[in-house]
Amino acid sequence: MRDVYIHSDRFVIADPNLAGSDQRACFMLGGKIEVDAPVYGSGGGATNAAASFAHLGLRTACVAKIGTDRAGQDVTDDLHTHGVHTNLLIKTDRESTGYSVLLTTKEGQRTALVYRGAAGSITPTDIPWEKLDSKWIYLTSVKGNLPLLKRIFKHAAANNIAIAWNPGSQELRHGLRILAPLVHQCDALLLNREEAALLTGSAPSDLSGMLRNLLAEAHRYITVSDGSRGAYAAESKTVFRAQTNPVPVANVTGSGDAFGAGFVTGIIAKESIVAGLQIGMLNAEGVIQQIGAKNGILPRMPGSRAMGKIKVEPFML
Repeated sequence: MRDVYIHSDRFVIADPNLAGSDQRACFMLGGKIEVDAPVYGSGGGATNAAASFAHLGLRTACVAKIGTDRAGQDVTDDLHTHGVHTNLLIKTDRESTGYSVLLTTKEGQRTALVYRGAAGSITPTDIPWEKLDSKWIYLTSVKGNLPLLKRIFKHAAANNIAIAWNPGSQELRHGLRILAPLVHQCDALLLNREEAALLTGSAPSDLSGMLRNLLAEAHRYITVSDGSRGAYAAESKTVFRAQTNPVPVANVTGSGDAFGAGFVTGIIAKESIVAGLQIGMLNAEGVIQQIGAKNGILPRMPGSRAMGKIKVEPFML
């Protein structure tokens, strides 16, 4: 998607005592609001994750659907600047490239006005399956399209491709009973706390319960990110928690993609769940300090000194 970030101190949180999605932003109707200079970029989970993988040294291509318009060219150009191969992008002249306007508060929270456009209509027949011969597939939201999901997982299994999955809310609403066969195959299932609660049917406050439910279904790795409270990663019955560092927050958009891509890179390059948490947290902390989903991602694989800044400890369920 093509993203434009609009930041203003006059975007006010109506009740800051509420948490998460219960919060409401407000502004005066019929007036004019002074904003900072807009920030333009590309967005969507696939492009955000792809940029992180490329920066971290992995050969990366992005499979996504865009229009043959100016916005589509902007997305392509932006991916090139991050070192992502764009030969697998799907282009159509029947729909416009997806577009989002992100109204961002001074606290870094945002409301996104989203037109999904071509990105929301990708189908199995669009995808160049014969070219998907990678070692890993990192799968983001496909707007709840179960046939497409099943086809991707079938392709991965038939070609010995590991699969990391960061499902969107429309996928998660199918519930764990329907998604269990896909979760069983998944090499890394990547969720935030609210998503994990939605998938498992657990109360959002019951972190241990949702982790246990996910571990009972998981094939290998699971992660649950929890905003400023850190992130959890588990394999079998071994669970670790990574703590956050006190960094200023300018923007939260893309931080989940940055964490997920960093975690999977740690598994691929370091074969370590602890390294995955450290790289993921460093990448997410870079993103939240700048406006834009890609502007703060790590420029390269971090060294041991930088990774050591993220404290990781065992977590007991």
